[in-house]
Amino acid sequence: MGANGASVFSSKRSFLAWFLLPFLVGLQPTSGGAAQPVSANDVSILFPLPQGDVSGLIAISDLVDSTGKRLVSDELFKQFLEVARSSDSKIVDQSGQSTQIAFPPATQDVKAWFIAGIRVDLGAPGLSPDVQVKFGQIPQIRLILQPVTRDASGTLKVHDRAAHIIFSFVARFSSQQEDCSTPIAKRVEPDLTLFRPIVDDFVKFRDDLAFGRLGPTVDTKGLLNVHPGLLGSGRNLVRDRIVSILEKHLHSEQITALAVMGLPGSAPEPWIFMAMRRDPASGIIKAVPSPALDGSAKAQMLRFLGTGHVLPLPRTDNQSPITTCFHMPGARVGVSTAELLDSSPAEQRTLDVTEMVADPSKSHFFNTDCVSCHTETRLLLKQTPTTAIDGVDPAVLPASKWNVRNFGWGAEGGSFRPTITRRTAAETAEVVNAVNKLLGEQ
Repeated sequence: MGANGASVFSSKRSFLAWFLLPFLVGLQPTSGGAAQPVSANDVSILFPLPQGDVSGLIAISDLVDSTGKRLVSDELFKQFLEVARSSDSKIVDQSGQSTQIAFPPATQDVKAWFIAGIRVDLGAPGLSPDVQVKFGQIPQIRLILQPVTRDASGTLKVHDRAAHIIFSFVARFSSQQEDCSTPIAKRVEPDLTLFRPIVDDFVKFRDDLAFGRLGPTVDTKGLLNVHPGLLGSGRNLVRDRIVSILEKHLHSEQITALAVMGLPGSAPEPWIFMAMRRDPASGIIKAVPSPALDGSAKAQMLRFLGTGHVLPLPRTDNQSPITTCFHMPGARVGVSTAELLDSSPAEQRTLDVTEMVADPSKSHFFNTDCVSCHTETRLLLKQTPTTAIDGVDPAVLPASKWNVRNFGWGAEGGSFRPTITRRTAAETAEVVNAVNKLLGEQ
């Protein structure tokens, strides 16, 4: 960073410096007494990259609920693949060439998909007061899946594709709080009666790690990283405990939303992002239009080669007051990383745009596009490589533009490595704060 850029940045501290610090400093539990504060690694659990075998991972096909029913059945997974490769994921560029998501044959078997990360979220789409007053609160458990297969030589291969399976804990939908004819979402009342026990079990899991009840003692405090319990000699016991928590509390009927990131073939790009909704009553999965695009597009593409890096271009609304009312694209006020990809931005503009996108109190699913959230950290580090990203261990920050993972295993120079972005750290900090407040409400 140049001298002027350094002074600008030093005079304008990243919002994460103050946003994360109070929430990432937790106390380890002591015997007896009230629950101690949780830390970031207690609610955002990143699995290590598989090395040699998949024995330390959790196959999504192996997980069942308390009745023995699989959480993700062959039928549900088949429907997910069909929607992901449907015309809804097709992007047509300026030359008229179309591109859509495809899956290599080996990845079309649900048995090839493993949990790369788990997010315990006390309230989507965000936990800041402004977001909650309008949208309400949806407690969720989000499973981030990636396919892992073996090639002809028997070597493990991680694929640059991902699926999000989201289990929601909803009590009811309340009346709309805003007067508008076209709301983009209903206000949600959370089912904390059902969600609180899963939080308690993850806290007990943290405590058992600290006291050495699952092998050597494990300290989960500190910067977001691969979960430390999954790295030591007790990792299989740790994995099994995580399995028991998920199977105790999750049911396939709770799957209300899914998302996919995929490639059209074996080339390293382009990436296509698309969100889906599942009707709990019928079980039908459908792609959903992105509120941050043109109002009808359901998928968004990112590529670095050629022109037109982001298609369709975002129509973000993250600089407007938080609202559940649908603004027509021309009336929206917002920023996206598309402008940083399509130009040579000044350093301060990069700082401003990426900071806005990384802030969950301002940017969320309903006003910001997928590509922005998956590129903000890398674009910031490209412009200012010495910038410190608060709350994340530097070893897991994305180092290559080809790594578009937020939380999982990202592509880095022909291989993969565990990856966490600034956006993920900010979301996690919100959850840590909310969970610790919940734990204090005895």
